[in-house]
Amino acid sequence: MLIMDHVVLSVSIFVTSLLDDKFVRGVNKTVKDQIIWDSFRKGNKDALEIIYEENYSSLFHYGLKFTSDEDIVKDLIHELFIDLIDSGEKLSATDNIRFYLLKVMRNKLLKQLAANLKLKKEGVEMSGFTLVESIENQLIKKEMEENARTQIIASVSKLSKKQQEIIYLRFYNDMSYQKIAELFEVKIQTVRNLMSRAIQSLKDDLEKNKIDKQIILFILNMRV
Repeated sequence: MLIMDHVVLSVSIFVTSLLDDKFVRGVNKTVKDQIIWDSFRKGNKDALEIIYEENYSSLFHYGLKFTSDEDIVKDLIHELFIDLIDSGEKLSATDNIRFYLLKVMRNKLLKQLAANLKLKKEGVEMSGFTLVESIENQLIKKEMEENARTQIIASVSKLSKKQQEIIYLRFYNDMSYQKIAELFEVKIQTVRNLMSRAIQSLKDDLEKNKIDKQIILFILNMRV
């Protein structure tokens, strides 16, 4: 059975690499994730390696939005993968590996930081996440002039921690509103409302400070 899983996995990855159409790639990724995840659950080491290589960076950078302590983040990622390996076929099925891992990572982060800070999980959610560094790095890459960069950072800093996290998940990880709602355990409309208010707040604040419209458009179309 493992040999067949390995063959199916290899074929899936090869076929995916040949697809150039964005829509088809998006659909195929769901199938690819299902195949890789099921193979991993059955003990396929190649599948584990792919999951690790494709998701480590996202998990690491996501963790650093909650804490600047890289050792804590690395330890939690290591713990996460050990737990996955130990669980094996007991793991639930998924067609979105990135979302699955980020959800587990988020819970581990909140639990660890709450213990370190002697806070409840909700307290860490309210005080932990920051989007500022990611935004600043992108503005520097875009060679944004210093005054505009300062204004944008100030505007982003005014957003609630949850709004910053929603923007990060939506624009930096291409996560759907439905998945973000699942992550936060709230209704989809709640996430949409938070995003809408965040974007409007950014627009109003930047316009008030006479920041060029093109910069506002950049904020609304952030990518990494």
